[in-house]
Amino acid sequence: MRILVVDDEQMVRENLVDYLEDEGLDVISVGSAEDALTLMKTEHADIAIVDMRLPVMHGNDLIIHLKELHPDMDFIIHTGSVDYAVPPDVRAYGISSDNVLLKPVADMDMFIQKIRTLFDNKYEI
Repeated sequence: MRILVVDDEQMVRENLVDYLEDEGLDVISVGSAEDALTLMKTEHADIAIVDMRLPVMHGNDLIIHLKELHPDMDFIIHTGSVDYAVPPDVRAYGISSDNVLLKPVADMDMFIQKIRTLFDNKYEI
């Protein structure tokens, strides 16, 4: 399983990547929506962990573009905004408030649980 991490805060991104790699996951990361789109034109990830407040392009817009490139990709929204609500155009892709984790995540195992849930739901028989 491959995970894409998109966060403009380098320390947050690196800590998350280190944690997920320690859990045995294949992780790639970028610091902007533009870099994510460029990378995903030639690469694939099963799940993307996306920050909402990215420079230039908002995380919601990135999710929509990534879904167009990779309809099977799942998402975890990682945001520091307690007021964040999944907008209708993103919900239309099956992404709900269950996919949202608020920063800072006190228990990093929450990421692993969310990833496993998304993966299990996709491949359950």
